Amino acid sequence: MWPSGPPNEKEILKIARRTTDIIQLYVTSNVCLFGSAAASLWADTGRVPNDIDIVVRHDGDSSSAAEMIKRAIVDADDRYFLKPPRRRSSRYKILICRLPGWRAHGRCVKVDILVPPTLNLPEIDSSDTPVISRIPVMPLFDLLVMKTQGWWDHRISPRKDFREKEEADVLDVDALLDRAVQEKSRHTYEFMDYALVLAGRFVRKHGRPGKWRAIGFPL
Repeated sequence: MWPSGPPNEKEILKIARRTTDIIQLYVTSNVCLFGSAAASLWADTGRVPNDIDIVVRHDGDSSSAAEMIKRAIVDADDRYFLKPPRRRSSRYKILICRLPGWRAHGRCVKVDILVPPTLNLPEIDSSDTPVISRIPVMPLFDLLVMKTQGWWDHRISPRKDFREKEEADVLDVDALLDRAVQEKSRHTYEFMDYALVLAGRFVRKHGRPGKWRAIGFPL
């Protein structure tokens, strides 16, 4: 009997590993897992990610590079396919990976490919990327800052579906903040001005200034 329902954590991490392996083999070694899936590897966030976000450092225009990388993944593995976005005017395609139960229940997971400086993402070199469970993962401090940015962007969004993501964002930020304190993770100065603004916004809404101070934020 084929499985049904949303992907479980094991499936999410398996596809994250497979996707980063393909990118490293056919595109570049400068790749890392991002978003909630990365947060779940660094810390116990208390939830299963529902999609996969992967950052790829690549020369040239970020949007065209992302589309090229998606096509390379589809060409390398027939479990992936591209589908058009809901907005017909959009030029990008959505990358989907089939899961067991695809034929019976349509099970699949969305894989986002992001190329800096999209979303203010930092350009991370492979030599600076930790590997957890055989998956290259965004460094802890950078991920904490970017997840805090995601929380703020969703909080102020005019879109109801984005605002509904705020609660999950807070869970991720809280878990990453606890892990950063445990790891004694410290900020990088080139990222600090922007990170400090985001941390201040988060503290005003959700508190925990002592945790941020413990990793070098002068709040």
